[in-house]
This record gives sequence, structure tokens and C-alpha cells, in this order.
Amino acid sequence: FEAPDSGLYSFAFKAKDFANDSTGLEPRQSPGSTEVQGWCLGDGGIIMALSDGTVTSSSWKCAVLMEGPDNTECSSITECLDQSLSPSVCTVTYNDIPSCWNATECAEADSWSAPTEYTQSDIGWGRPPDAEGYGYVYPDICGSNPIYESEGCKPADKDWGAASFIWTSDLDFDNRIVCRYSYCVGGGTDCASEGSASTTSTTTSGTTEDGTVTNSTDPSTSRAQSLSLAMTFLTLTLVLPIIQ
Repeated sequence: FEAPDSGLYSFAFKAKDFANDSTGLEPRQSPGSTEVQGWCLGDGGIIMALSDGTVTSSSWKCAVLMEGPDNTECSSITECLDQSLSPSVCTVTYNDIPSCWNATECAEADSWSAPTEYTQSDIGWGRPPDAEGYGYVYPDICGSNPIYESEGCKPADKDWGAASFIWTSDLDFDNRIVCRYSYCVGGGTDCASEGSASTTSTTTSGTTEDGTVTNSTDPSTSRAQSLSLAMTFLTLTLVLPIIQ
């Protein structure tokens, strides 16, 4: 998409792992099977590099939208829920976020925490939890979509430069997150009032566990950028950049 040469750039994304909405756990199923073999913790992670030099790092600000399971019966899980228990005993907590989370300016986000930077081995890519113990293999996304065939299937195969995988501090229990990053094009720290009329260019990307990616772009501004990102078993809503 196109972007102006000056002003405030703000990038924001909302991401989630595969935990369901009420228990914070995800069903473990063999590919092609509808049988649930267990209810387990999952993790997310995102790495992103833009052509303007913006990369994911601890310089971003993030907040947790949904966390759990957080009740006594389930908060001590290290891998999967004991099969003697029903997943319905597990509960989650939803946290409010400001409506400006994806606006050019959002003072409320200044109090958000810096994300944790993770390594490739921390996050994994198609890595089943305890495959040896459970004999479970995630569906192979390599080759399931042209974007993976043309750009490389695994994040480790790409040159991400200074970008790091990020998520909030708890990979297992923070299931829905939102993150922001802003900077002044051309330098400086106070550029909110620079430039003329506001222009917004957004790209929304989503991915599912079969590797499907969809994009919608508004090309109404003036300087081209490109996006590379990788997600490990999560669904992502991405808005970038938000420019004033």
C-alpha cells in the first residue's frame, strides 16, 4: 500500500491463539478427525518486518484482552487438562481496552506493557506440544497456500533482520492480545500535528490453522511499503499504518 512521507505512523494489531472463548483451552485433534483427544494450553507469537524499517520488538506496547484459564481448578495446567475434568470447569477473564487501540493517537495505550521478545525455539512453527507424549501432529501448512510456497514456509527460513517474535509475558495463558507502535517519520518525538488532512491506509490480514491468508488494502496514499509477517497457530487482525 502507499503511505505519506511525513507525520505520525501508528501500527496496531489484534491477535489470538486457538483457545476457545470460554475455557482458554484449545481442543487437540488429529488431522482429519473430529475426535477431541484433550483440552490443552496453546501459545501464540508474531514476527513482523515492514519496508519502512518497523519491526516487532519490545519497543511496542501490548495489552491482554483475554487470559485464562484462571480459576483454581485449571490455572495450574502445564500442558493439558486432566481427562477426569470437563473443560467447562475452566474460566477466563476478559479485559477492557480503549476504543482508540487502532487510532493514530491513543494516550491510554501509553500505560500498556512492553511485550516479551521470544526466540524461534520459544515459539516454534508447527511444533506439537509434547509430540512424543501425545503422538499428535499439527496439520502441515507448508505448501497449503502460495504465500508459503513463494516466500518460504518457516519463519526460520526468512531473514527478519532486527525483528523478534513478540507476545505478552505469558505465552500459555494470555490468549487474546492487542499491540501498538508509533513513530514520527523523519525523526522527532512530537509529530501528531504535522502534515495536512489525515489519511488512513489499512491492510487487514487473517490466517487460520490451514494457512489461509486474506488481505484487504486501501491504496489511497502516496508511498509504497511491504509487509512480511509470520504467525504461529493464531488468528490475527492487523491494521497498519494509521497515519496523521
